[in-house]
Amino acid sequence: MTEPGVPKWEHVSVGPSVRRGLAALLLLGALVGCEYRSRTDDVRPLDSLRHTGPSQVTWDAQFAVTEEGRRRAVIRADKMEQYRTPDSSYSVWQTLSDTGRVHTYVFEEGDSSATVIADSVRYYNANGRYEAYGNVTVQTQSGRRLESEHLTWDQFDRTIRTRRFVEITTPTEIVRGNGLVADEDLETYQIGQFTAQVEVDDDTTR
Repeated sequence: MTEPGVPKWEHVSVGPSVRRGLAALLLLGALVGCEYRSRTDDVRPLDSLRHTGPSQVTWDAQFAVTEEGRRRAVIRADKMEQYRTPDSSYSVWQTLSDTGRVHTYVFEEGDSSATVIADSVRYYNANGRYEAYGNVTVQTQSGRRLESEHLTWDQFDRTIRTRRFVEITTPTEIVRGNGLVADEDLETYQIGQFTAQVEVDDDTTR
């Protein structure tokens, strides 16, 4: 006897063909579910895809760095790649041959005060930070020369810095050491743990 409001359940016999059909449907559902999960796992945020490569590539590139409308530097290279991230925007300058170099001309008061040559350069637009890498040389108009493997030039405070080994050659001396802070024209500089070779004129007049 069945109570009022309670559905009555009846036993239904299922034949072999129906059971096979149900099994096929369950298997198809499992396969579809697996395929859907696999696609979901491969999805990455759009921002992560956007920052995997350069936003712009320029060949035989030249870029002028300005400050209050005045030209402060000109960077020239075979290739320039522009990158944009949530934190900064910067450009990477590099050569396409073993003998090619990246050239940067630094200007002060309208004239080129120094030339920086390196294997590659990275420039950060927002804070005016310039980084040179690999076989770096700085040659000034006054005949001073700097050699190192890495240096940073600050566009706004007009200083050159490095923590690497550095050698500076002037008309009167050769100075070597680890670490450097210098004016961009190399007229004044400080070197840590340095050695100096000074040329002394012999005075034969008595």
